[in-house]
Amino acid sequence: MKLIIPDNKLQSILLKLLKSEFKGYDDIYYSWANYNCGMGECCDPYSVGFVLPEDNYDNYFFNLVDGENYDPNGRYPDELSDELPEVCYEEPNITNPDFNTVIFYEERMEFITDFLGPSKIWKNQLLDLVNKQFGFNADKIFSV
Repeated sequence: MKLIIPDNKLQSILLKLLKSEFKGYDDIYYSWANYNCGMGECCDPYSVGFVLPEDNYDNYFFNLVDGENYDPNGRYPDELSDELPEVCYEEPNITNPDFNTVIFYEERMEFITDFLGPSKIWKNQLLDLVNKQFGFNADKIFSV
């Protein structure tokens, strides 16, 4: 039997799932993400990490990234690891249109797949949900 959920209800269901599965979901905070630059951890000026309140600062629930410049392996020019990039001294501007891609981590999203089926059914609604909830305007969503 196949259950059909209208898009306007799917976001509500996704929000309830996220709140029930992840303690503190309503209190997620964000800051510049880090990457291993060979000298320890460096600020990634192309990635903003969203973290649940009881998780470590580098255990990202999801990331909002600059889809053109972000490198998941941190292969950036040396000048980004020699000194803290100037932008990292400021709070990230998540409304910057360069931050156009959301990356969710599959292990965090497995329960949604178990409940709603393959991500192709719900991932665009999840993107719309986080866009509205956090006030950014990403147009792509990926799982890794």
